[in-house]
Amino acid sequence: MEPHVSEPAPWREVFRGRDGRLIVGLLLFETLGAVHILVVAAVMPAVLRDLGNLPLYGWAFSAAALAMIGTIPIVGAATDRFGAKPLVVATAALYFVGLLVSALAPSMAVLVVGRFVQGAASGSAYALSLGTVAKTLAPSVRPRVLALMATSWLLPGLLGPPIGGLLADSIGWRWAFVVPIPFLVLSVLMIYPVLRDDADPEAAPAPILRALVLMVGTALLLTGVDGRSVASGAVAAVGLVIALVGLRGIIAPGTFHARRGAPAAAICAFLLSLAFASIDSYVPLMLTDVRGMTVFRAGLTITVGACTWALGSWWQSSVVGRRSYGSVVAVGASFFLVGIGVAYLVLHGGPIPLIYLAWAAAGFGMGAAFPTIPLAVMAGAEEGAEARELAPTLLMDTLGIAMGAGLGGAAITIVTGDGGSLTTGLSFAFAIAVAATITLAVLSSRIDPA
Repeated sequence: MEPHVSEPAPWREVFRGRDGRLIVGLLLFETLGAVHILVVAAVMPAVLRDLGNLPLYGWAFSAAALAMIGTIPIVGAATDRFGAKPLVVATAALYFVGLLVSALAPSMAVLVVGRFVQGAASGSAYALSLGTVAKTLAPSVRPRVLALMATSWLLPGLLGPPIGGLLADSIGWRWAFVVPIPFLVLSVLMIYPVLRDDADPEAAPAPILRALVLMVGTALLLTGVDGRSVASGAVAAVGLVIALVGLRGIIAPGTFHARRGAPAAAICAFLLSLAFASIDSYVPLMLTDVRGMTVFRAGLTITVGACTWALGSWWQSSVVGRRSYGSVVAVGASFFLVGIGVAYLVLHGGPIPLIYLAWAAAGFGMGAAFPTIPLAVMAGAEEGAEARELAPTLLMDTLGIAMGAGLGGAAITIVTGDGGSLTTGLSFAFAIAVAATITLAVLSSRIDPA
């Protein structure tokens, strides 16, 4: 029997009244994250030229991801226990401190510290935003809001890199960490007054120790996974054990067995992000270093994918009331698998223009599947515990991104380091994405609430 799914509300209902003002504030909060991530990515080469220390370059990104992994489960539980209002203020303060530390950083090591603080704020904002959607907004409005959140990445995706490059080439890269501050202040001013805060002092405490254990284990795993020595393998193995110990205390029982409902949604979120991250960052590398495209033309694939991601999100927001959540995710997985297959053909000599078709399909699939998974969790969450029950899915999503990027990079590093070709290394990264996507398609029907 098909699970009950609320019919999406008309668009005219989305921005009405108090909830409408809250939604605009949340969208601005999401835009802040998009601007920050995309502008900073564009200026990092200029940061390296100024501060040096190439070995720490990658950690400017990894530190932020690790901090997100640590803060998402903590903030998810704290939102139910203390309410969203104090956490919004704390998150904004954390964001401001991280941006300020990075803007004034005298060395790459200090910049990495600033990026870690920003990542903690980003993880908190992610858990807060979706937790607020789950706790505050009607089920019929949620698909529309998640579609809008996906669309809020479109304009920053088009303008963020050029703006970052312009800042780096004119007044300096440090201003890239100042640009997000007005968005931060405005979003808090819009969100805070209209929040309906439902604190529950009896809610379960935040799993602080478990989250820190998970963060440390993931750091060790990512450090060792791309090494070719016995010592690197040992570090990765120890990291995996530590991460699993921390993870088991945070995720719901039955997650590793994809038990129907929220546990299956968490593992599906991990698989989707793992598949996407294992190849997304390396498609431009494939096009420039294997197929000889210019950086500009290769970058257009990301733009095409961002546009169709928005289209896929809008599509799911209109059909999720007539289809089960699992069937929408299955459609998204199918589109993404088609995109991977066509991109693989381009890697091995197929017509280069096909890459735009490939990433259009992949982007649409991600847009359809990505917001639908947390929607399924919201639909089955216990009243008053929405943020806490949603947090494991958001955590597994972020963990999937970190692991996908790490495994894809490890496949390329190990193959090319042993004398193999970049094409072969990329083929292994594509294989990781295919395996994760097929598994996602098989498990997708289990995300529907029991």
